[in-house]
Amino acid sequence: MVKLLGAAIVIISGGILGFYRASRERKRLEQGIELKRLLYLLQGEIRYGLTPLPDAIGTIARKMNAEFSVFLSDVSKKLSSYQEETFSQVWKSSVEKDLIPYVLEKKMLEPLITMGDTIGYLDKDMQVKTIDFTIEQIEERMYQIKDQVIKNCKLYQSLGLSFGLLVVIILL
Repeated sequence: MVKLLGAAIVIISGGILGFYRASRERKRLEQGIELKRLLYLLQGEIRYGLTPLPDAIGTIARKMNAEFSVFLSDVSKKLSSYQEETFSQVWKSSVEKDLIPYVLEKKMLEPLITMGDTIGYLDKDMQVKTIDFTIEQIEERMYQIKDQVIKNCKLYQSLGLSFGLLVVIILL
């Protein structure tokens, strides 16, 4: 009876571990979608709201989830304080401090960092075009990892259950 209970716990634990890893894989795509949403909101604020960049960033910070909201609030506060830093420096330091530890797919952040180098000093039309280009790059990276994420999700789920069964077979 105790062996059966232990075997069930090991199999369930392996399954839970597999499903946890699969959920982390799915989160990579979800973060990419949220990053695109951030850029679309920023583009809308600049194009249609004619909002200055620090105010636009502060406005969309309130509309984003916690991971990206902290990043945007940090950028907005630093820009509003009118320190001697350029937009590029503020943007890059905030990405490194607030996003790199939390975003699972680091390649998604490369276009975002590059965008920060050019968006701070351009006119409205060029800012919008730069954001469009960044969105295209992120979509391309998401397309590249989409099949991999789907495959990995199935792999992790079945591998977790298989590993649990293997451990039970070895121990019995």
